[in-house]
Amino acid sequence: MLVISMNIKDTDTLDKLAYIKDNGKTKQERQRAHAILLSNDGITKSEIANIFGVSIRSIFTWLKAYKDDGVSSLKCKSGRGRKSLLYSTEHKKIVAKNIELFAHQPKKAFAMTVDETGIKLSYDTFKYFLKKHSI
Repeated sequence: MLVISMNIKDTDTLDKLAYIKDNGKTKQERQRAHAILLSNDGITKSEIANIFGVSIRSIFTWLKAYKDDGVSSLKCKSGRGRKSLLYSTEHKKIVAKNIELFAHQPKKAFAMTVDETGIKLSYDTFKYFLKKHSI
């Protein structure tokens, strides 16, 4: 079985991990820093997995990545997550034009946007796009 032990003694590193645990940009970053600190305090991998509701394999992956790459491994790699269906400035212009034309008929603006872009999307996605881009 793979054994990864954390034995961090450098106070600057521990302070940096504690800061990330409390103020990290993403939930994943904060969780990973917290898991490393818990492991360093002697908490077992299975207990850490139970605390975060993840598999033990995930904990080992986090610890190994930290051991190999340091603090930079706590961040999520780019390209993760669902990509936006309406992404280009051209799409934003089309949506803005349709909202302007049909200001009091958002469903009509939605239908026109779907027709013009040829992208299948839900009305909820359309509303989220409007809110996100303050249209």
